[in-house]
Amino acid sequence: MRRGLMLWREQELSAADVKARQQRLEGAMKAAGLDAFLVYTNHVRSAGVTYLTGFTPYWSDALLLILPGQSPLFSTALSKRVGNWIRSVNPTAEIAHSPKPGRLIGERLASAGCKCVGVLELDRLPAGLAEEIASAADVELLDGTEVFASVRAKPDSAELGLVRRADALVLEALGTVDPASRHAGQAVAALERVAREAGAEECYIAIAPHLDRDTRPGRFGGAELGRSFAVRLSLAYNGVWVRRTRTFSRDAALQEQVQSLERAFAALAPKLDPVSPLGPQLKGLAAGADLARWFLEAPSGTLPLTEVASEDRDTGCRVPYGVLSAAFMLGGTTVLLGGPVGLDLLPNATEEAA
Repeated sequence: MRRGLMLWREQELSAADVKARQQRLEGAMKAAGLDAFLVYTNHVRSAGVTYLTGFTPYWSDALLLILPGQSPLFSTALSKRVGNWIRSVNPTAEIAHSPKPGRLIGERLASAGCKCVGVLELDRLPAGLAEEIASAADVELLDGTEVFASVRAKPDSAELGLVRRADALVLEALGTVDPASRHAGQAVAALERVAREAGAEECYIAIAPHLDRDTRPGRFGGAELGRSFAVRLSLAYNGVWVRRTRTFSRDAALQEQVQSLERAFAALAPKLDPVSPLGPQLKGLAAGADLARWFLEAPSGTLPLTEVASEDRDTGCRVPYGVLSAAFMLGGTTVLLGGPVGLDLLPNATEEAA
């Protein structure tokens, strides 16, 4: 499936915004006694590099090196044929091409006299890359996950603006779902086209086609739809991921109740505090609806979204923004809904991130 066109959108995420993130990491590195910082990226774990550069290298293993006072070095095994394009969407970093990107990083570390190097999620750094680094530099690789987390957890206005933009695309796309359709594929036929044409870079659709039988969303394009079904859309825009879930019913009375619950959630979601326990905040959301289960996702490390809290455990940490997925019982029927939460609260934290 063709992805939306990846561009550098200065008006949405400026080079100055990205450099400010890099500088905040440099400050945390200094406090932790680190001479340099490394972030590994691959096809599914690109979020760390995206946060620090505004660039999403979906299709490549690569390394990003942060040295205080210098432009980041993005070292990749991709050929120079794509180098000009990478520079156009990664303007704050130096781009270097090598069949051994780890060795190139090691050479830069050696020339800078680095000894202690923090690595985001060190246990996930491929052994081959670590060996390449060691072949060129006498450095100690230390786990820098907590150092990165202390910076990543603080929201900034540019990222929150992108979250709101991505969520607007999700809502527009979900508005095309036809609850009168008999099959799942028909119901969501226009959904991805609308999202892609609006600029979505990634778009994943999951459906729970018959909520009276199974409430787990999955890829059921050919399934026949039951009385009630749910659609979950996960979408990336400019490297920022959001997720929303909506329930639809052919039962007019139930659909009216579902829409009432969705309106109550839409009014409450911007004020939900993703750092505090969410269970008490969600109870009593709407008359006649009982909270069955929930979980909260947020950006963490190299993952764009990962579960950070649920009905079984509190968040226990700061998050740059949260995405809630919840199940309610409404008149004996399970209703799935979810979306970004706390966006009206999080901008207050940007002063701390400055």
